[in-house]
Amino acid sequence: MRVRHKQPTLVSMWMLDVFCCALGCVTLLWLLNTRQAGDQTAAAKAATVDLARVRDDLKLALTNLDSTKLRLNSEVAQLTTELGAVRTEKSDLARNLGIARDEAKAARELLDATKTALNAAEVKIDATAKDLVLARQKADDADDLLRRKQKEADQLARKAAVSAATAEDLARLVRTTEEERAALERRAAELRLTLADLDTRLASAAADAKTMATKSAADLAATRTAAEKAATAAAAAKTAATKADTDLLAARGQIRDLRKQIDEANATIIDLQGEKAKLADKTNKLDPNDEKRFAGIAMTGRSVVFLVDTSGSMEKTDSQTAAPMKWPNVCDTIARVMRSVPTMERYQVVTFAKDARWLIGNGDWRTYEGEKSVTEVREALGRIRPADGTNMHAGFEMVFGLRPRGLDTIYLFSDGLPNIGPGLSPAQLAMNPPLEETRQAEIMGRFIRDKLRSTWNRPAADRVRIHSIGFYYESPDLGAFLWALARENDGSFVGMSRP
Repeated sequence: MRVRHKQPTLVSMWMLDVFCCALGCVTLLWLLNTRQAGDQTAAAKAATVDLARVRDDLKLALTNLDSTKLRLNSEVAQLTTELGAVRTEKSDLARNLGIARDEAKAARELLDATKTALNAAEVKIDATAKDLVLARQKADDADDLLRRKQKEADQLARKAAVSAATAEDLARLVRTTEEERAALERRAAELRLTLADLDTRLASAAADAKTMATKSAADLAATRTAAEKAATAAAAAKTAATKADTDLLAARGQIRDLRKQIDEANATIIDLQGEKAKLADKTNKLDPNDEKRFAGIAMTGRSVVFLVDTSGSMEKTDSQTAAPMKWPNVCDTIARVMRSVPTMERYQVVTFAKDARWLIGNGDWRTYEGEKSVTEVREALGRIRPADGTNMHAGFEMVFGLRPRGLDTIYLFSDGLPNIGPGLSPAQLAMNPPLEETRQAEIMGRFIRDKLRSTWNRPAADRVRIHSIGFYYESPDLGAFLWALARENDGSFVGMSRP
């Protein structure tokens, strides 16, 4: 048989496949490189646009800084004028209240004298009927006079409430000014950074001048000119930073003065409220037929919760001074209030410090059994030793868990603003240096009032009434907070001063 051999070929099929794959890879690499080059070009253009926008923003920020300074100066002057008007109104209220006190005192003296004369006339058997009628008429006139003076005292109290609202508005304006002052401080810090950058550039220009010393005289003159310009810019930046610091110091001084004046106005308002409560209490004693009251607060409620502050301050007059009799006095006051609520059918007691707890039981309503219930609550409170901070938010949150089960009245007993619990934002918590304690307490207190208004005690047919009783309430901030909390929730406020 004859063997036949296949003729060799130059290119086989598998070699053709390899060649196609190689060509595809080269094409893919070329497309990838082309795309990366396009992306880099677009990024460079975007960076150029961003740089131009940042420069424009810097110019606009400098312009806004100048306008903000002018606006702040105008607002501070306006606030000073308004505060002067408030102080004038406060003086007028104090003078009117003094006149009302004197007239009430005269009326009481007249009433006492008339009653004495009436008793003497009744004792005398031989007194005529005409003398008896005249004595009774004088007693009636004295009672009418006392009622008129009470109405005048109520009118003064309403004026004091208006002054308190004005003081609160001023405090809000001061807070806004403080926030703008903080913005100025941040802007001053940015100016200092800019100054440091200019100093660096000046040092660089000086170094360049040394390097260029070997070059021609013309180049040396140009370098000196650049250095002089940098020095001029640095001096201007230093002047602007110094002026900003001076403006900030002046603004801080004005804010301190405004705060002091607002505190004085709040203290005067609280004094007026205390005098009103005392007058109301004395009037209640003279008129036994009036509704039952405690220091001017109408005692109402069928399903009542007594919310009691047991923080460490309840045994102190201030952070450094112990008051051993303060907590027993608080416990006795709570017992007196319980006895004074004629319509109470069921009750509960919630205590709060770092957290909230039920004083007796696990949160079920307890039937009010008169003196037996009062004694049980008084003894349970007497076993508590006040300690820790004031988490008022936790107390209200627990109390309003009873709202679906018929809660209608809350009596709050406290001596301090909230200082622990929710209310501060993450940014405020992370501030360095941290916020002042009074500012933190103010923010937490406003958070509680807002939550009462929007969630816990939102307007409804069964809105809960909140009365507040403050102890050793020399702090104007505490008095203003408890008064506002009671007013916004259809209740009354009374401050218990030192025994």
